[in-house]
Amino acid sequence: MRMAQTVQVYVEAGNRRVFAGAVEWPGWCRSGRDEDGAIEALAAYAPRYAAVVAATGLMFEPPDDAAAFSVVERIEGNATTDFGAPGRIMPIDHADVDSAEAER
Repeated sequence: MRMAQTVQVYVEAGNRRVFAGAVEWPGWCRSGRDEDGAIEALAAYAPRYAAVVAATGLMFEPPDDAAAFSVVERIEGNATTDFGAPGRIMPIDHADVDSAEAER
């Protein structure tokens, strides 16, 4: 049995569509009709995302299910969100990172 990994996610919620994205894993983002649906879609996509990350040599073990996700930021979406693409920059994306994280 492996240790549970907590994945921090952000949620961008529009009127018709919601996106959930992994804060520390760029590009790992999925949508749903509501927050729970978006997080479930993110969890379901984890094995496919893991295959892409494996090619980089980075250590990534996909979580078993949506219970591993922790929402750390929520933001109101816009027309782009409802159209079907993330449309906002999360405030957390403006945080400084150290050189090791930038290199990763």
